[in-house]
Amino acid sequence: MASPTATDLSTLLMIDSASARDRDDAFAVTPLAGGRGWAVEVHVAGVADVVELGSVADEQAFLRAETRYLRDRTIPMLGETAEQATTLTAEAARTSLRVTGTLTTDGRLVDVTIARGQIPSGRCIAVDHAQVPGILTDPEHPLHVQLAAADAAAQALLTARRDGGALAFYDLTRGWATNEDGAIVAIAAELRTVAYIIVQELMIATNEAVALWCIERGLPILFRNHRTNPVAGSTDELMQEIAAAAGDPDLFAKLRGRLLSTLRAATYDPTVHGHYGLRLSAYTHVTSPLRRVADLINQRIIFAHLDHSPAPYTGEQLAALGADLNRRTRAAREAKKNHFKHADQRIVAQEAARDLTALDARTFHKVLKSAAAGLLRGELAAELARRVDADLLTAPDVAVLIDAADPTWLPLQLRVLDTLADTHPETGPSVASVWRQSHPDQPPTDLEIRRNGSDHHPLFAARATHLGVRGPWAIAAAKKPAEQAAIWAAVRAQLTGTDHPDTEPVWPVTEPSPEPTAPLSAPMVAGPASSAEPHRTTTPAALNLDGAKKSKALSNPTAWLMSLAQNNHQAPPEWEFHIDGPAHAPRFTATVHLAGHIATADATTKTAAKTASAAALIETLFTHQ
Repeated sequence: MASPTATDLSTLLMIDSASARDRDDAFAVTPLAGGRGWAVEVHVAGVADVVELGSVADEQAFLRAETRYLRDRTIPMLGETAEQATTLTAEAARTSLRVTGTLTTDGRLVDVTIARGQIPSGRCIAVDHAQVPGILTDPEHPLHVQLAAADAAAQALLTARRDGGALAFYDLTRGWATNEDGAIVAIAAELRTVAYIIVQELMIATNEAVALWCIERGLPILFRNHRTNPVAGSTDELMQEIAAAAGDPDLFAKLRGRLLSTLRAATYDPTVHGHYGLRLSAYTHVTSPLRRVADLINQRIIFAHLDHSPAPYTGEQLAALGADLNRRTRAAREAKKNHFKHADQRIVAQEAARDLTALDARTFHKVLKSAAAGLLRGELAAELARRVDADLLTAPDVAVLIDAADPTWLPLQLRVLDTLADTHPETGPSVASVWRQSHPDQPPTDLEIRRNGSDHHPLFAARATHLGVRGPWAIAAAKKPAEQAAIWAAVRAQLTGTDHPDTEPVWPVTEPSPEPTAPLSAPMVAGPASSAEPHRTTTPAALNLDGAKKSKALSNPTAWLMSLAQNNHQAPPEWEFHIDGPAHAPRFTATVHLAGHIATADATTKTAAKTASAAALIETLFTHQ
């Protein structure tokens, strides 16, 4: 016996792109008197009434599992004939799954009823996403009141989800949003209006309401379960990261990739386990039966229950269907990941063969990330040296660099760390933070702080531990410089495998300057003193200059010396600096040491003196070649 059919003559809105041919849902939202909330009515296309179990269209749906939207075409899950026979339209009557309820102002959908529905011809109106903003700003438009109510209802639902801890983010300007599982997905250009939020929030609420309704009746369906993953980070932290990275394409892409790799995929199961991404106790999929086979399965089960008919699937069959969908989803996700990974590798390989100096920051980062898995090439070493000297290296670059495990990278790693610790100590915490984002399973860099001295002349000591390796104490007259120096020192200690003893800081007798008391190349360590001077070769070593051109070397002296040292298996060049003259007109003298060769030059800035000394050494090397 069929259940009673519910009919309502109010307008139903079908919001989608103008070119859509698979309209699954339509809704009506009506404000309640006194501002008490909204009456919500959602109709989902009655696909199960047309696509019979075991039919050709049904078998096709199970093979495809979902509609595929490709760049140049769409492959309907049901096939074009069945799709057009079931899609909601203004021109023809359709059966539906009808969900009604009252949405409170605090975003709760209550008094939910679920029944079969009948949509008469002419009741549905198609509204394109692009039309919605104009309708909302035009009080005279016949759909203004209903769309304004739908917009207000969606905002109430969104606020409630966020208050409940869900990772709910929409950026309609840049075209990004979080999906049900918390991953950041792209919004198609034609959908980037407030209409997107309206549809998403109403459909999420509908899916939740149906899941709870089925639980109350003990009705086994395919629930959409999403397990917790603490490694992904708290919602507040992730929302802050998303907001901070939204304006930086490189950082945003990195965050998006991290979320994709750390968030677990949701699954279909005949038992309910809750949905972590949405922070809901129960959730399912019923609102897209034209496009997702799980929704079609659930609609069949619900219709059979409403009709008092036998269940279309046994418990074993339902569990097997869910397991099969989960397996295929995992396989498709892995295939997609590998496709883009291999495509990216091809692009990176092509770019790596080009002039590295011409690469933009994003492309260079990809080249560096790819190269960090193997031996360090001389060209890349030279470019890294050039970029660090020119202040072009980013925190993500350094985070990738310190991950390179091959010993050929170590001299360059230490040089970059020492240079940045000297010229940009403030970037240390940023490097540690970016590194942590790429390694969510590793403990964060830990900091210890001590304070000494008087209130007028305080002293701060900081010590960091990175990947279980304890760095030396760094002491300064301010807390932040001490912390920054400690982070750089800990990373350096980890790279060199130098675990410093667990001792208290040795406070200096005299007042320190605001800068750290010891350079990172020779950090101050509690315990027996050691020489702060690096070991240098006193006898000049023979350096192979075969094929080298002086003009090219002088075009970037510092980077070329770095490459020369790498190619000759020598330690990287080291500089000493001396300052003369008054404070308003200092004169910098730089002395460079490379494999026993020495050159000195001076200039009005430290960088210019460094470059000049490198050029002087190159002149000497080519003269005595």
